[in-house]
Amino acid sequence: MNFTGNNPSIHPQWQPEYFGDAIVVNGKAWPYLSVQRRKYRFRIINASNARYFRFSLSNGLPFVQVASDSSYLPSPVHTQTILLAPSEIADVIVDFSTSTTNEAILKNDAPYPYPTGLPVDQLNGNVMKFIIAPKRAGPPDRSTVPASLVNYLPATTEGAVQKRYIVMYEYTSNAGTPTHLYINGKRLEDPATETPKSGSTEVWEVINLTGDNHPLHLHLASFQAVKAQELVNLDVFKACMTTKNDAVACNVANHATGKLADIPAYERTWKNSVKIDPGYQTTVVVKFNLVDTGAPYPFDATAEPGFVYHCHVSLSVIFEQIPDRLTFYF
Repeated sequence: MNFTGNNPSIHPQWQPEYFGDAIVVNGKAWPYLSVQRRKYRFRIINASNARYFRFSLSNGLPFVQVASDSSYLPSPVHTQTILLAPSEIADVIVDFSTSTTNEAILKNDAPYPYPTGLPVDQLNGNVMKFIIAPKRAGPPDRSTVPASLVNYLPATTEGAVQKRYIVMYEYTSNAGTPTHLYINGKRLEDPATETPKSGSTEVWEVINLTGDNHPLHLHLASFQAVKAQELVNLDVFKACMTTKNDAVACNVANHATGKLADIPAYERTWKNSVKIDPGYQTTVVVKFNLVDTGAPYPFDATAEPGFVYHCHVSLSVIFEQIPDRLTFYF
């Protein structure tokens, strides 16, 4: 990273995001893994600073996703691509027994910043290689993927004790470079404005007025996106929010009337991070309790120092050249 920041006259140590030159998996740049012709289960963590990954396999094999972040899906999802934001986790199965090739490249085609940034190149468009054994070795693979997994308590807005509007807006210099990002016009160090109660369910209407997708992360709570609706007359709403910082006062109901965005099946479970599309209002059901049982936490969740919510794109300077990182468990 450039240690002077992108606006050195304003705050010389602030960078809005960083994209590395190398894709690193488990500490190795563009590694390979030899695999047998059987099923493998991978738990993939996107530990990059700001890069989104949209995975696919070069030989056309599908992913069977069974979990997202810390929760299982209701049933396995077969998909050719998986989009993973910083801090997000995908738990997937790949069956190499059906491969028609002896090699497969794990590809990435997510623009950076996502979704309207630069296209990938030969370096950041390749993640790692699987070298597939030419024939089955060892005992036969008798493993199966269950048809159903875990049915948690449903994500519903009914019974929510509070609705909150969480608005993200990025401020820029006269030259158009980002200077800072506030939530509801507040800084990270400002006093807390959200004080939920343990055991409660809330609905958060999260509005993204920046140009990029943001992975929203809530410490401790589990949450799930149930709706994402485009904002119309966006410039009018932005102009109002920069002065009032109040979505209701800026008549958000008249703006959140555009097209609905699809929430992928592999994200329809209780999450640690939820992607917030730019120019959209995303309705998120937040549970401040144990999603398995609905019971309150077995400790005082309101005690100091409290918990934070934030975008998981890192907004800091680190004085070294950092690659884009992934971690695979298998």
